Amino acid sequence: MREPTDYWLTRPLPRPLPPFPHESERSYLERLGATNGIRAERVLAQSSWLESRQDYIERLAIVSGQSCETLLHAIPQLGQEHWPFLADRPDFSVNAPCRFCVARRTGSYSHFSRVSVWSSRFHDQVCLRHKIWTGRSAENYMQQVDVTDLPDVIQAQRRHYRLLRRHGHVVLSACFEHCSDLWDAVVRRGYRPSDRRRRLDTLGTSHPEVWDPRRYIAVYPEVVAATALYASPHWRKLARSEDSGYLRFRAEFIRQLPQERILRRSSKPWFLKELGDTALRIEDAIAAALACGSSESSGDPAGELDLPKCKVASTYLKYGDSA
Repeated sequence: MREPTDYWLTRPLPRPLPPFPHESERSYLERLGATNGIRAERVLAQSSWLESRQDYIERLAIVSGQSCETLLHAIPQLGQEHWPFLADRPDFSVNAPCRFCVARRTGSYSHFSRVSVWSSRFHDQVCLRHKIWTGRSAENYMQQVDVTDLPDVIQAQRRHYRLLRRHGHVVLSACFEHCSDLWDAVVRRGYRPSDRRRRLDTLGTSHPEVWDPRRYIAVYPEVVAATALYASPHWRKLARSEDSGYLRFRAEFIRQLPQERILRRSSKPWFLKELGDTALRIEDAIAAALACGSSESSGDPAGELDLPKCKVASTYLKYGDSA
């Protein structure tokens, strides 16, 4: 058996390829291999019998024609010390970025060979640069929806990012997740936001299926509005109270989220109880996240993520804005 050698055993590939911002490691290796006509698993394994003492990042930098700094900045998995939220942020997962951002950086996009990036399944719903829905149920480029004609949806994403900066990811992840569940439930029981029908008409559908992103686009502004209400410690406390404070919260909820159709009589007791139960679930989720060691610094994104501010900004702006 031969000892590891200082000599580099693999030459740079003929076609260098820059990584996409926040790209997953697997996605980058597959694209690098496809660009050079080889399988992804052969990108770094051109010698099957000798080992190198150079570390993984150095080898990938030589093969790809990119600097180590470029790779570390763009691919979270390669530099965990620079992207600590991958371990501390359960809302982050591998998703498809905006197809127009992909086309702008790579020259094209394909339904079968795509870029995959790390993004928040709660907080990254709309590409603000291209006005494309990339969030819930948009699992690939073909399912992404143009929301140019729905300015309230675009504004809701901007408000969503402002709330994230103000309250931090621990509070807002809990609020958004449980408010999304609340809206799924109340819509099924007949609570119809006043603008939902208009948005569905603009999107060209009337009764979207559960898997259809348009179902969630139509109520996204209301979900964000409810998230803002529950993110406030004042209103969350009133929602959990059993006196006149709860009545004030209920009146504020209905004022901010008017309905076009009154709830069925059988659903009213459930709805009144659910408003308070949602606040309790949010409190439990926040406490559990903090107990697991999640860090949060209200009003300071760099503190909440333990990242340099320049990197935090690109995370909140979404890929379209940083492309």
